[in-house]
Amino acid sequence: MSKSCSAAGDTECFNERAEVAAKLDARLARQSNELGLRLLGKLREQGRAEGNLTISPYSISAALALAYNGSSGETAAELGGLLGYAPGELEQLNAGNKALLPLLNDAGPGIRLELANSVWVENGIKLRKNYLKAAETSYEAQVRTTDLSAEKTVAKVNQWVAEHTAGKIDRMLEQPPGGNTVALLVNALYFKGAWQEKFPIERSEPAAFYTGNDTTAEVMMMKQTGNFSYAETEYWQGVRLPYGEGQMDMLVILPSEQSSVDQVLQDGLPAADPFSERFGTVGLPRFTAEYGADVKEAVQALGVKIPFDPAQADFSALADTDMPIFIGSIIHKTYIEVNETGTEAAASTLVAMDAGAAPAADLPFELTADRPFIFIIEDRQTGVWLFLGTISNPLPGI
Repeated sequence: MSKSCSAAGDTECFNERAEVAAKLDARLARQSNELGLRLLGKLREQGRAEGNLTISPYSISAALALAYNGSSGETAAELGGLLGYAPGELEQLNAGNKALLPLLNDAGPGIRLELANSVWVENGIKLRKNYLKAAETSYEAQVRTTDLSAEKTVAKVNQWVAEHTAGKIDRMLEQPPGGNTVALLVNALYFKGAWQEKFPIERSEPAAFYTGNDTTAEVMMMKQTGNFSYAETEYWQGVRLPYGEGQMDMLVILPSEQSSVDQVLQDGLPAADPFSERFGTVGLPRFTAEYGADVKEAVQALGVKIPFDPAQADFSALADTDMPIFIGSIIHKTYIEVNETGTEAAASTLVAMDAGAAPAADLPFELTADRPFIFIIEDRQTGVWLFLGTISNPLPGI
């Protein structure tokens, strides 16, 4: 774009950003979003459905794309299948990410969005020239050489993540990744958006939230009335709450009392956009949620096996080393806070590369999220889902 939209106050940048976004490879956002949905479903299947669960589809996809650039053979085929780009389409994936980065980093008035990538390489390990070029040019990755088995590296990586998430994620690593780790591939994302229409604080009041297991939690329920982009089916209600000038929004999906979060996730949203402007009232609880886990097993459950197998993984395109390289862990952490003024959220994904031996009547609607619901923070212009999650028990906001 011709100028920074972050400082603009009119619709010029909104329109210019929309024009640039329309020229992006729409497949990139579609595949990233689909991976997020599949991964969220697997994490819930693995017993993580009781509490709040939030992931960043974009952050995970970006970190895995860095790993994909270092893979070859069957390893590349499996990672490519996960990301939706065959090995022969790697350049297309990289070009798409390169074009997307400046748009995400300049989101426009009312929104602060920052993304960063880094590659931390063990002393004595030499990255392949092609990998280094792709990491630096397509992902703007900072490449640093260090002792990955040292305690000081924990502090350095944590500081880097904290700096790029406004301090919301400050302990990405708890301990050194280990003597077998040859590289860390890290993505960090920070989002802060002001609602286009704030929730009037005088309308917020204590309310019961039905957690779904015969218990309730007392939350502070925010409310506002007006015209919203709204849709409903027999199984769910959905509303879009815009940030800034509408270039991004939070999509809230509330399953009907006859359905559930898992059922809605399993059925998926309709391919065609069913949303239209409707007048109604939205109730949304204040909530703060944090999540952190090694999502390696969930990725493996999606059918990706070889990249994690020391005996079969082929990451020869990553670095010049005699040792076989494989993915040892995929650490993912998120933070989100929602209140009357807007949303603040952060995410980071760390891939450790190890080495070693082996419609209804058009009447006013009412949507009150007083039971488990799904939310998506989406860039409406690029189609990218920055955050995707399920809230089963909002923390008290009183």
